[in-house]
Amino acid sequence: MDVRSDEARVRGGWGCTVAEPWGNLPRTGMRRVLLVDDSPVLRSAVAQSLEDAGWSVSLASDAEEGLISALSAPPDAVVTDLWMPGLSGLQLCQLLRGEPATAHIPVLLCTGSADRRSRFWAQRSGATAFLDRSDPVRLLRELDRLVPPGRAASPASGLPVDPALRRSSIPGRLSMLLDHALFEAVVVGELRSLAFDAADIEGLFQAFSRLLTDIVAYSWLAFSVPRRGGVRVFVHQHPRHGGRAVPGAVQSVVSPVDGPVELRVVSDALVADEPPEGAVTALPVLLRGRLLGRVAMCASRASAGRDEAAVITLAARELALPLHAVGLLEETRRLASTDALTELANRRAASLCLDQLARRDAPPGTLSIALIDVDFFKSINDTYGHASGDRVLCHVAEVLRAVARGNDLTARWGGEEFLLVLDGTSAATARVVAERVRGSIARTPCRLESGRSVPITVSIGVATFNGKGLDAFIDSADRALYRAKSRGRNRVEVADEVTPS
Repeated sequence: MDVRSDEARVRGGWGCTVAEPWGNLPRTGMRRVLLVDDSPVLRSAVAQSLEDAGWSVSLASDAEEGLISALSAPPDAVVTDLWMPGLSGLQLCQLLRGEPATAHIPVLLCTGSADRRSRFWAQRSGATAFLDRSDPVRLLRELDRLVPPGRAASPASGLPVDPALRRSSIPGRLSMLLDHALFEAVVVGELRSLAFDAADIEGLFQAFSRLLTDIVAYSWLAFSVPRRGGVRVFVHQHPRHGGRAVPGAVQSVVSPVDGPVELRVVSDALVADEPPEGAVTALPVLLRGRLLGRVAMCASRASAGRDEAAVITLAARELALPLHAVGLLEETRRLASTDALTELANRRAASLCLDQLARRDAPPGTLSIALIDVDFFKSINDTYGHASGDRVLCHVAEVLRAVARGNDLTARWGGEEFLLVLDGTSAATARVVAERVRGSIARTPCRLESGRSVPITVSIGVATFNGKGLDAFIDSADRALYRAKSRGRNRVEVADEVTPS
């Protein structure tokens, strides 16, 4: 093959039709490679090696010429020098990745330098491989791996070069590409910084929705994350939408197998003030293949023509790390405040809750507690073993969860003792709640792993906060509990309440 004549055919003139960018078209099934190198000697030597290996080679002496050649007739692969005058091989790679016709083509960057930074930058520019130009054997091996014999694309006929694609227009295309990359990098940085600013999942969603409203116009934004036994869903919408947006938003981020939905709707005027009828994009948030949640957005009709789908796709990809980090933070807090056996709040969490409730400015007599102790628990341990004792404690915790009201805090106080914090509850109401707890446990025997049912009873001491201090408050409940035990067990006693012996 006459390398010089082929090169002349490729160069053909700017803004004209490149009628035969590959010279005489190769036989059907022959693999085609575009070789871009500013050195005539190296270009000729590498081209000869490629042709000897059965490749049809087209040549370009610089990156601008290579770009026009690749867009005129996309090859099966591109081999380019890394550093060249004017446009570099890195920039050529990025331009090829930015064009739909060439985005899929393998690009192999070659250099005679072993500079680590060049290798790093090549890997991040979208290059398929980074090779030493002095190792033609590896070049051929990589090309065979990327485009195996028999898998070449059908020969491309001569295509007219886009009149807008001239040497003078390429810097503008590159500038647009770099602007897009800069915008994307800034958005990625903002998304990843959410992990440091959010204290919990709800705070993460609020920060996420504020960021997206600065970038795109949408009718609603939805976000879901799994939780124990169900899924949490957050929806951001305009107040005028009322409830119209919520069903569709929830449906877009919830799977039928997710279980019960815990819904949180945020309404503000930052989102588009129009009916939620735009195009919906829903995507999973994945971290190494593991589903962390789902995100969906209903684009505003006023934003038609903007690449809103690209933004939400980027957001779904980059939201994984912040969501993972905030999820770990929430789980750490949960473990620090949860009893490992019963999964109720532990004593530390209950004490903090009581301290906060006692410090607030609330009317006296509106905070009560019930201290619950399992009767004859030592006997249960001695008779059935400690594993059965643990099962009894878990059984009592399950009954407490089922009986407790929505705003009550249920905790394991220690050993076989449990604590029920009854906010906004008088002494009389607290006694009623405690009696309900006692009766429910007494009517529900515990089934052990052996299949045997063991009847369980509890004694309960109730106290109401009188402002004399937290220690005195807990001590009052403890004395009432002691009185319940001394008077026969399986009963409720209220602090400072006179009860006939």
